Amino acid sequence: MKVGIDARALLAERTGIGVYTEQIARGLSAQPDVDVTLFAPRAIDGRAGFPAVVRQRPSRHALGTVWVQTRLARALVAEGSDVLLSAVTIAPARIDVPYVPVVHDLTPLTHPEWHRRKTVVAFLPWIERTLERSARIIAVSRATAADLGRRFPETRGRTVVIGHGVDPRFSPEAVPGEAEAVRREHTGGRPFILYFGTLEPRKNVGALVAACERLWRERRDRPDLLLAGGGGWKSEPLVARIARSPFRDRIHRTGYVPLEAVPALLRAAEVFCYPSHEEGFGLPVAEAMASATPVVISTAPALLEVAGDAALAAPAADPAALAEALARLTDDADLRRALAARGIERAAAFRWADASERTAAVLREAAGGGPGRAAGA
Repeated sequence: MKVGIDARALLAERTGIGVYTEQIARGLSAQPDVDVTLFAPRAIDGRAGFPAVVRQRPSRHALGTVWVQTRLARALVAEGSDVLLSAVTIAPARIDVPYVPVVHDLTPLTHPEWHRRKTVVAFLPWIERTLERSARIIAVSRATAADLGRRFPETRGRTVVIGHGVDPRFSPEAVPGEAEAVRREHTGGRPFILYFGTLEPRKNVGALVAACERLWRERRDRPDLLLAGGGGWKSEPLVARIARSPFRDRIHRTGYVPLEAVPALLRAAEVFCYPSHEEGFGLPVAEAMASATPVVISTAPALLEVAGDAALAAPAADPAALAEALARLTDDADLRRALAARGIERAAAFRWADASERTAAVLREAAGGGPGRAAGA
C-alpha cells in the first residue's frame, strides 16, 4: 500500500501536529506492506532523519493552503499513491485518491479568535467538504470524536479514535547533574514549575501566571515559573502581562525548545502545568507523565482523558483553583511521588507503534474501498 502524507506540519518548528506527522510517518514506514511518501509545498528540513524508505515529494509553492487545493491531488496520482493521510486535517476539494483526515481538534471552527487568520482561512471553507468525502476519519481522542460527532453527525460511523504515543526518550532516566544544569541555564539555579507549549490564547498561560503570583504572595520560597515555547498568535498581551508582574523576576522564558532538549526540561521540573482552555490530545501531558514529573492540568475533556487519575485538575478559567492545585503539589513531596508513579504507569499506554499499526489498518481499509469509503473518491 502506497501512503501519501500531507507533511506541511514538518516545514516549521516542530509542535503538536508536526510531532504527530513525524512519528506517524516513521511508524507507518515500519509496517511491512506500507510505502510512505511525504508531500509538502516546500522541501522538508532534513533534521527529522526519516528512514531511507520514506520518500519526500516537495513542490515549489509559497502558500500551503493553495498548494493543497491545486497541486496535492495531482501529485498523489503521479506518485501512484493508494491513499492520503491528511495529517493537517484538510484534504483537496477535488481528489481521485481516497483519503483519511486526522482531526486534532475543531477549535478553528469553534473558537477562531484563538488562531491566526491564515489558520482559520485554511480550515473553515474546507472542513465540511473534507469530512463529507473522507473514506474514514481519525480523531486523536474520544473528546475530539465526541465534538466531531456533535457538530457533524454524519461522521460518527466513519470515525476511529487513535491517540498519540510517547517517544521512548521521555523517561525518568536522567544523566547525573542534568536537573542542576537545566536550572542553571534557565532559572538561575532555582527549582521551577514548567509550562511547555506555544504561547497563544488557547493555552491559557495568563491564568498560570496569575496562579503562580498567588503562590508567591503566600510563600516566596515556592518554585519559579518557566515558560518553554515559542511565541504564537496574540502572545503580545501575555508578554506585556509578565512585564507588569511584581514577580517578573520569577517568570522565565526559553523561547522555542528543540525537541531533543525537551526530555531533560521535563525531568528537571518540580511540576508540569498545562492549563489549556481546550486540547485535541495534549501530548506534553503524556510526555511529562512518562518523565515522572507530576502534572496539573485544566479540566479540558481531552486532558482529563489522557491524564486519568495521574494528575490534579482545575478549571481553566479559575486561577485560584489552579493555584490551589499547584500549591498542593509543590508543598507535598509524598503527593508528588504518588502522582509521578501513577503518571509513569499511565503514559506507558501511549505508544507510537500502536498508533501507527492502527492507523495503517484504517488506511488499508480506505485504500481497499472498505466500509466508509466515500463514493467517487
